[in-house]
Amino acid sequence: WIIISGMGGLGNLALQYAKNVFNLKVIAVDINEAQLDFAKEMGADICINPLNEDLAKVAQEKVGGAHAAVVTAVGKAAFNAAVDAVRAGGTIVAVGLPVESMDLSIPRLVLDGIQVIGSLVGTRQDLKESFQFAAEGKVVPKFEMRSMEDINDIFTEMEEGKIKGRMVIDLKNT
Repeated sequence: WIIISGMGGLGNLALQYAKNVFNLKVIAVDINEAQLDFAKEMGADICINPLNEDLAKVAQEKVGGAHAAVVTAVGKAAFNAAVDAVRAGGTIVAVGLPVESMDLSIPRLVLDGIQVIGSLVGTRQDLKESFQFAAEGKVVPKFEMRSMEDINDIFTEMEEGKIKGRMVIDLKNT
C-alpha cells in the first residue's frame, strides 16, 4: 500500500506509476473532493479527504498502515499525517515543498524504523524509463492545452482547485 498525498499534476502521475507500473494499492489523499473523484477515476483504491477523515486512523485500521507515502502536497499537515499513516519500516518520500518545517515524531521514526527522504529529480535512467512507460501507455500525463489569453482564468482555476492534471500554455499561437 502506498499513500499519495496531493492529487494535482504530480500526484496524478504518481498514482499512475503506482497503479500501472508497480501494481500497488493506492490511498489517494487530498482536501479537494474533485481531485479525489479524479483520483478514483484513475484507479485509486481508497480516497481520503483529511478534512473529513483521519488519514492515519483509516490507513492503520484498513490496511495496517501504508508501506510508503509520497507527499506531493505543499501543506505541512500532509507530511505530518504521512508519518502517522505508515507502518513500521515505512518510507515517506517528500516531493512537495511547503514553506513550513515538518514536525516529526523522533521516537516514532526511531522505534518504528520509518525513513523520510526527499526527492526532487530523477536520473537519466529514470527519464528513459518514464518515456518507455509513456510509450507503452502505462503513464499518460493528463493535461489541457490553453492559450496565453486564458492565463488569468487558468490562475483562478488553479487557486480554486479546478485543474485536473496539468495546464499547458500554448505559446505558438499567441
